[in-house]
Order: sequence, then structure tokens, then C-alpha cells
Amino acid sequence: MRNLPIWAVAVLMFTVTGGLWFLFGLLITPDQPPIVRLVGTIFYAGVMTVFFTIWIARARKRAGGANELDRIGKAVKSGSVPADADVDMWTATINTQHDQLRRQLWLGPVVFGSAIALSTWLAVTDGWLWWGGVVFFGAVLIWSVVSTPRGLRQVAHVRDELASRPASISRS
Repeated sequence: MRNLPIWAVAVLMFTVTGGLWFLFGLLITPDQPPIVRLVGTIFYAGVMTVFFTIWIARARKRAGGANELDRIGKAVKSGSVPADADVDMWTATINTQHDQLRRQLWLGPVVFGSAIALSTWLAVTDGWLWWGGVVFFGAVLIWSVVSTPRGLRQVAHVRDELASRPASISRS
């Protein structure tokens, strides 16, 4: 998905978010009229698609394109920066990722802990299906607590390697 054109990403996101919203709606509120469910699904999928398409397009643009953003991701995972990396562009992208991961250290547990509390309350008051939300958000909370520090270390390593290189020469 990282190298797909932005229009293809938007179509894929609309289809996936709309499909999931529709299916979860069938499980949670089976007595809802189909037209109401369809309108809600289209609205939700449309809003999420617009939001995430803009977010992805901005991230791609800041990184120098989809291919460059993919190279940055591979460098973070491998821990080595290619010799031909644009130091200024990569540093800006890596600094953004570092800031996001630092926020995620405390925000992830707050958000997913709150989601667990809400899902538990809904499971007790509304129905057993919400226990699936408790399990899901519990798993995501554990994943967040484990993977965020690791990702922060990986990004910090790439950040240090970029800092040790001379700045890129501007191409005019």
C-alpha cells in the first residue's frame, strides 16, 4: 500500500473502512433499517477516507514521495541509512516520527485504557459483543506498550546516524 497512487489508497481506504463499519453495524445494531446503515456507512467511510488520504499525502510529500517514505521505513527497520539519503529531508521525517513515538509513549496507554474502560462499561450495560472490544483494545494496548519503545530506539538510531552526516547540498 505504501507505493500505491494516492487515488488507489483512497479507494482502498473507503472500501475497507466502509465495509468494516457496515459489518460491525450489523453485529451491534441488527435492527437498524438498511438505508440508515448505508447512509451512516457512506458518511463514516467518506470522512475517514478524506482525513487519512490528506494525512498520507502530506506525509509522502514531506518525505519526498511514496518511494522515499518507503525507503525511510526500511531504514528504520534495518537500522542503516543508505549512502544516497537526502539528509535534510530524512532528518525532518525522522524527527516527526520521533516526536510521534514520544507522544505515543504516554498517549497510547491513555487512549487504549480509556477504550477498554468504555468497552467494559458497554459490555456490562449493552451486550456481550462489546467484550470483543475489550479484548481488541487490550491487545492493542499491549502491542503499543511493547512496540513503541522499540520503535523509538530504532528511530533514535537512524536519527543519530543522520546527525553524524553532513547536510545535503541543495539542488537548484
